[in-house]
Amino acid sequence: MANENPDILGFIEAHANIIAAAIILITFVMGLCLFNMRVDEGGDDSTYITRAMDLVANGTYPTYQGPLYPMFLALFISLFGAKVWVLKLTSLALIVLSQWTFFRMLRGQINIRITFAVMFLMGINSWYLFFGSMTYSEAFYIVIQYIFLGLLLRFENRSYQSTLQGILHSLPSAALVIALYLIRTVGFGFGIIGVVYLCLRKQFVKAALFTGSMLLVFFAWMTVRTAVWGDIKSDTRQIESLMQVHPYQVEDGQETISGYCGRVIDNSNLYVSKHLMRILGLRKAEDRNTNPLVTLLVYALFIFGTVKAWERNRGVLLMALTSIVMLGITFVVLQALWDQVRLIIPYVPIALVVIFYGLYHFFKIFAGKKAHLISMVVVILCSLLTISQSFGKMNADVLKHNLSGDMLYGYTPDWYNYLSVCSVVYDQIPDTSNVACRKPNMARIYSGGHKFFGIYNFNTEDPDELIDSLRDKSVTHMIVASLRRDPLIPGGEVINTIHRYMHFIVKKYPEAFHLCGSCGSENNEPTYLFEVNYNYVDAMRAKLSQSAEEGKANE
Repeated sequence: MANENPDILGFIEAHANIIAAAIILITFVMGLCLFNMRVDEGGDDSTYITRAMDLVANGTYPTYQGPLYPMFLALFISLFGAKVWVLKLTSLALIVLSQWTFFRMLRGQINIRITFAVMFLMGINSWYLFFGSMTYSEAFYIVIQYIFLGLLLRFENRSYQSTLQGILHSLPSAALVIALYLIRTVGFGFGIIGVVYLCLRKQFVKAALFTGSMLLVFFAWMTVRTAVWGDIKSDTRQIESLMQVHPYQVEDGQETISGYCGRVIDNSNLYVSKHLMRILGLRKAEDRNTNPLVTLLVYALFIFGTVKAWERNRGVLLMALTSIVMLGITFVVLQALWDQVRLIIPYVPIALVVIFYGLYHFFKIFAGKKAHLISMVVVILCSLLTISQSFGKMNADVLKHNLSGDMLYGYTPDWYNYLSVCSVVYDQIPDTSNVACRKPNMARIYSGGHKFFGIYNFNTEDPDELIDSLRDKSVTHMIVASLRRDPLIPGGEVINTIHRYMHFIVKKYPEAFHLCGSCGSENNEPTYLFEVNYNYVDAMRAKLSQSAEEGKANE
């Protein structure tokens, strides 16, 4: 590609820093226009915040999800307090930084036009910029992964005169693998990428040094963690749920080999033919259909780009290997029901490098020197469709209300009613109360830091076991919300975990729960607050026990 259109390419190369700065500025401006002040309904972003709060307040080690991102947030909470808008601004800063690291990583590795095409598409993309105002770990993860890939390429090129020097050269990239693993468990895949890439490049000694450095950094981290927090029991709930057929239904059993293969097929269709096409603006945001033919065509183009990269471009080859390993792990491990764009968003820019590279070489077969013009038309089309989607998602009215202090403005009625109850519940009940709900971390943030008890699932229908479990956890109140199972369908099916939990209890103890308050009309996705009446339950148990004894005596 470098030999074609030398004037245009020379101009771009000569002004690369200015063009990159312009794209980064566009990213920042678009990020501000799409900025979302509210906590996301997904729940994980509020979970990261509450774990960071616990770390600052009590020194509690962040478990379950990767600990490094809550530690990152804890730095800002310790300086500014648990101000959600401050934490969200760190995400925007990270997204802007990711553009710069992407540019620096690929500078001189692939054609500069592909780099700028991908940067620009991401810089105007609402799906990507969404993570610039959310306290999900994606923005942090993206920056670290780009730095790792750049350092890996640098390590491959470096020469060293001793084994010790080789280890020292490999330590930065090895440390970043451990960091990626501590942000998202799937980050261990970058260790595989590093070893495989170096072996493909016939750098076997460097691959061994890199492996040794990763082990060294990992054991150093474990030593520090043990010294600071003691022996921490690993939380295996997440891994165990991923090995099940259904993450929340233990009774469905463990996944089989054929089931894992089915996951790859289902996830490929979901994330390639649906989510990737949405990101590129080639499908409407509300379009939920999948198309196996589109999936196959994208895969064919990706494979073609990988083959061409194998022949002539180590930078694109590394991008291809990264996409294969990370998306491969994601598609195998995760059940298709998750269906969340955030699971692939860190790897989309990397995969697009390979796809655009393959697209250019495909057009080159038929159009020769005009291939770059045809490729440019495709990128411009995607850019127009993408920015049209982004403009459609801007909502100045919502942002204005949120900035003025109305933090619930912009939520759908189901969430508005739920969070309204959560925000005032501790103004109406004693501070010693313990309130159970489905989304405890969001409730905590909107209630000013009060802790809630989360009920996500249960494995019995026995009313006595269920009520005793509440008593054991000192639960005094229950919040029952009408949170939509499908966010786009108002009044449809709701997340009914709490409803079912209470239903089984009420069948035996009809007055076990006393209605204390509500928000929202019956036809407007209401939320209810109930108090648990343990005295009634105990009285009913005594009465039932007495009746049983009398029955035995009569026999």
